[in-house]
Amino acid sequence: MKILMLGSGSIKSNFMYRLLALGKALQRHGHEVTIIAPKADKYNNFVPETITSIDGVHILQPFQFATKRLEINLLPYMLDAMRLVLHEKPDVVYIYKPTPISIVGLVPKLFQRTPTVLDMDDLGSEVMRIEGHPIYQQKLVEWSERLASRFADRLIVASTFLRDLQQEKFPYKPVKVLPNGVESAWFKNKLKQSTHKKQIIFFGSLNRATILDPLFDVLPDLLKTHPTTQVLIIGDGQFTAHFKKRVKELRLEKRVTFTGWLPLEEARLLLCAGDIGYNYMPNERTVRAASNMKVPQYMACGVVPLVSDVGDLLWMVDGGKAGYVAKPDNTTDLLTVLLTALGDKDRLKKAERARKYAQTTFDWDALAGDVDCCLMSLKKELPV
Repeated sequence: MKILMLGSGSIKSNFMYRLLALGKALQRHGHEVTIIAPKADKYNNFVPETITSIDGVHILQPFQFATKRLEINLLPYMLDAMRLVLHEKPDVVYIYKPTPISIVGLVPKLFQRTPTVLDMDDLGSEVMRIEGHPIYQQKLVEWSERLASRFADRLIVASTFLRDLQQEKFPYKPVKVLPNGVESAWFKNKLKQSTHKKQIIFFGSLNRATILDPLFDVLPDLLKTHPTTQVLIIGDGQFTAHFKKRVKELRLEKRVTFTGWLPLEEARLLLCAGDIGYNYMPNERTVRAASNMKVPQYMACGVVPLVSDVGDLLWMVDGGKAGYVAKPDNTTDLLTVLLTALGDKDRLKKAERARKYAQTTFDWDALAGDVDCCLMSLKKELPV
């Protein structure tokens, strides 16, 4: 089957990890996969990267000007993307994260009756509001989400929250849950032992203070019981300066390290068995809608996740068998669970269980098999 996928970020960005990982897995399942994506955006610092193929997946990059201004690039990009999607004549179009540049994938449905799938892994417009994006950008994404949800033939969502939300709006439209996964290659290497007996790792963007603030709230008391604990922050974002200021004010510079953004493969080398993967999320609507990507990545490397009981996170750590679970928005419970985790003599055994659970539950090759069945049934039910 010829599958055309559209996303809204540069192809190597973390923003596009889900789509590219799925595309590569579908290619290994025997499909011809092409992804349309921008060559330059904020995720690669607007440095154009001309890429034609990644691990057997074809990459098409529409025309765009050498500028950071979205308003200038939007129209020419969309027009060239329309040309490409019509020229490709795919069997199925797969739209990931609906935005003005990805919903161009609806054009073949209009002119060529091409079956179309929409993949949503969060509430994009609401996330943009929380992160302070301009209102007009929020509205454009909100409009794109409504349009794509209405006209797609199948809906794929990353969480049970999104499934329930979409089924309420579209009761007669098939909706499938597809959590974020981890690529098979992550399971081929032996677990790397941590150089620290007690280390907490956070891997992700620093665009919300509410995610990491609880850690720094409890860290001084945590260090009274476990004084050798190290904290490693892998990532960057608009609140990086805020957290560095907190570290300085708490006089914890020797205990907390910031690496900034690292390529995924470099970041993976820092994820070691027995470390604790911080994923304590606030009880917010956008968190309940998401499938946190770093949880299966943590587990694949033997990092034991610490999650809050929000949305699907409890299921993602096998009810606590593959991780530690704390009550959301409760720093007292967070401190208690962290103290327990750092003092857990069986943490390495828990790390091994976490990896096995991730391999059986979140391997992209297995997840792609479910998508494969969905796409094949769609093609049979809606012939072009």
